[in-house]
Amino acid sequence: MSSPSQINGQTQKTHMDIYQKAITAFNNGDIQGAHLACVDILKANPNFHQSYHLLALINIQIHQYGKAGELLKRAIKISDTTKYRIELAKTYSLLGISDGVISIANTIEIKKLNSFYELDTLGVILSRVEQHETALQCFEKAIALKPTPEILYNFAVSAKFCGQHQAAQTALNKALKLKPDYHQAHFALADLTQDKAIDTHIVQLTKMLEGTPNAPIDVTLHLSHALAKEYEKQKNYGLAFETLLKAKSQKAKQLPYNRQDDQRLFDGLYKSIENLNKQSNRNTGSNSQRPIFVVGMPRSGTTLVERILSSHSQVTSGGELEDFSLLLKHASQSTGNSVLNHNLYQDSSKVGFTKVAKAYLARTAHIGNNRGKFVDKLPFNFFYLPFIRQAFPKAKIICLLRNPLDTCVGNFRQLFSINNPHYNYTQSLEDCAWFYQQFEKWIQTWSEFDPQGTKLLEYERLTKNPQQYVPELINFCGLDWQTQCLQIESNTAPVSTASKMQVRQPINQKSIGNWKRYQAYTTDIEAIFG
Repeated sequence: MSSPSQINGQTQKTHMDIYQKAITAFNNGDIQGAHLACVDILKANPNFHQSYHLLALINIQIHQYGKAGELLKRAIKISDTTKYRIELAKTYSLLGISDGVISIANTIEIKKLNSFYELDTLGVILSRVEQHETALQCFEKAIALKPTPEILYNFAVSAKFCGQHQAAQTALNKALKLKPDYHQAHFALADLTQDKAIDTHIVQLTKMLEGTPNAPIDVTLHLSHALAKEYEKQKNYGLAFETLLKAKSQKAKQLPYNRQDDQRLFDGLYKSIENLNKQSNRNTGSNSQRPIFVVGMPRSGTTLVERILSSHSQVTSGGELEDFSLLLKHASQSTGNSVLNHNLYQDSSKVGFTKVAKAYLARTAHIGNNRGKFVDKLPFNFFYLPFIRQAFPKAKIICLLRNPLDTCVGNFRQLFSINNPHYNYTQSLEDCAWFYQQFEKWIQTWSEFDPQGTKLLEYERLTKNPQQYVPELINFCGLDWQTQCLQIESNTAPVSTASKMQVRQPINQKSIGNWKRYQAYTTDIEAIFG
């Protein structure tokens, strides 16, 4: 007769056999089979934590991130392993819950990790929440275990954000030796090449583009933007622009820009002001003045202002946070894949702005260890100004304005998130000009509505006379003057925006009038702006 321990052992072995089959099914794309196997195991043994973990992976694959997080919490409750914690942090990252990522990451000792997958995953998660210096530790250790092209690229990206340009260039060159057609690595390298390396890279990029005329648009855009950067270093602005025109026209055929979609958003903004004027009582939200919102068109100087503000001892950079928009989408019960929905502007009366504000402050408490102020520098937050004001009646909002021609050319030349429809206007200069006009009209209207809490700041004036405008900016934010706010080159905090190369220099006017380099292509938009 078998003893109870033998029976339990046999049962555990049976469950493990079923689990291994579930793993095989999952790896082969049989999601339903893997799911059913895990459920069967848990019916017989609710403490089989491996099944909760696999179910979480299944839910991540089908984009059910909230459910995946709950399943991982159950797995951790039964067996608290580093592996499960990292997966939970990954889930929080996918949900946009930065504070959750950081709180979990802080419980993990990187020096004790010996799994390449765990080190790489944790590094990527940390980089997504702007913790690039800690991410570098993960990537360095992972490279020592297995120097794959992908891990070398991940290391290089974080190294660039931390200002370690030589280390980044070395890693990218190693990655490209292992994987010569690695288009993201070519794009990243184009920020760093100098002298003869520029010529060599141009030859490589030209051959790749000519040899793969039917490449996916993601590949074409990365390689073309890299090539344009290299041409610009040689002051061959005509070839640079022609290279971008060709690539962007290909994207426009696949993902055409519809001005009407964005017009509905801008129309909704004016509707939201009408709704605010109708409200007899605006005492909603939080009186916290901890967040400072810096908004504006991309490539208009928002990163410069963030660097100025975060040079102050009482201000921390939060980076480009998506927390407010995600919380608002959840609170409004908005449907659809897009975070920004024009229907939200029609009636936001159902949104509990006090709850949104509390949740936002909780999510951002890790920034600066919940002390002082922090900068939320997501340029497109200008689409959320009526809601930001309802959530934070006393928060300061700074909006950058820049010469429209410099702004439009800068937007056209920048490679933004390829799959984000809100950047589709950058596929042509004419669409950039139209979008800029809508933005400028809206922000002028908003500043008239909220003159005490919103400051319009012209990039050209700021860079020409920082001794006047930087103290005014600091005073507007309710801060005492500190001279280091004029010395942003001494600010060592990582930068993960498109301005990562420029902002480590003193405040200067080098980029003013850059549009004139491309004047052969700007006749039509010059006419628009008079």
